Amino acid sequence: MSIVYVRFTDETHTAINGVFGSPQDPEYWDNLGELEDDDPRYLAYMNPPPDYLSINSAALLQATQLAVAQKTALTNRISTLNDAIELEMATPEEVAELPVRTLQLKQWKTYAILLGRVTTQSGWYTVVEWPAQPAEGMDLTVSAVSPETV
Repeated sequence: MSIVYVRFTDETHTAINGVFGSPQDPEYWDNLGELEDDDPRYLAYMNPPPDYLSINSAALLQATQLAVAQKTALTNRISTLNDAIELEMATPEEVAELPVRTLQLKQWKTYAILLGRVTTQSGWYTVVEWPAQPAEGMDLTVSAVSPETV
């Protein structure tokens, strides 16, 4: 074990707000102290608890953006399939695709609604029960722009 030179947040010496490599001048710095490196106050300063609010807010934002992108892509595809059917231009594959895409859209809408309720959970933001993400949807990795036009 070694000695650690610290500055506490106040005169109670319950929390640390700075660590020094050597002893400091008490006339310049207030609330100085020396601890062993296994002191719980030092360990808490060196290993702060996770920022669950930031972590889970970022996860929620990412999941919500994916849900919006899937709903948009599926809505656009369903619209195109409906146009092809209405204009009697649909291939048998497109006719078969429509109910699949319609079901997928319903699943992504449900997921988006459940994501919107995550922050109302009693454990938000430290304990979160995430809704199950739909297994299938549109392939969002395919560009709608052809390479020749870029």
